[in-house]
Amino acid sequence: MARRAVLGLLSLFAGASPSVASAAEGGAELDEAGLDAWLSREPEPTDDEATRDPDVPEPPPRHHGVVFEGSVGALGHLGNMRDVSPVSPWFRLQVGYELLDWLMLFGQGDVALSSTSLAQRPPAERSYALFGAGAGARLTWAAFHSVSLYLQGEAGVSSVTEDVLSTYGYPDADRLHPFAGAALGVEWYQLSPHYALSVSGGARDYFENFERVHGSRPPWVWFSSVAIRYAL
Repeated sequence: MARRAVLGLLSLFAGASPSVASAAEGGAELDEAGLDAWLSREPEPTDDEATRDPDVPEPPPRHHGVVFEGSVGALGHLGNMRDVSPVSPWFRLQVGYELLDWLMLFGQGDVALSSTSLAQRPPAERSYALFGAGAGARLTWAAFHSVSLYLQGEAGVSSVTEDVLSTYGYPDADRLHPFAGAALGVEWYQLSPHYALSVSGGARDYFENFERVHGSRPPWVWFSSVAIRYAL
């Protein structure tokens, strides 16, 4: 009785339903065998399902919130210090919080390991570390689905660990002084929504740290790095 009722309803609304009407094309009758075939038929895919590769999963949304970022790169001098110290390895740790998709506030610490190998003798070559700590903001623009561009500005304090530069005209290098800088970068988001890789480059003004007595060039440095970030 249930099948006869279904057959009656299908016959009544066959003109209003394209999928039911197609089952009766070519003179086919909606008998019990036809009803079984129609009910067991696979649904037709939608336009999105037809164009989607079944072997490629939907990319997960990237994680936002607390972000940890570690960088390894190089730091070089543009002012008078380029006659004293060579390009040096530079390490940086940054912790931030994304208030918006395009805005992150962060705090950071960094250190560059260098020496006086380019300076005239005497005294003999000596090594030192340049460290800094500060805070800043990053603006991000999603250029593509998995690639973003960013611009960040920062400010903080810095110092050289030992009084090794006073001989060369930098008497205040080992004291805490402010710095300010900016950087441009590119981020590449990975399949895991937590991770991203990035490359960046920028410049800083170290003000009094590398302001040489009777110097003719500003105390600027350039830096570049590769980084990996993890978002909680």
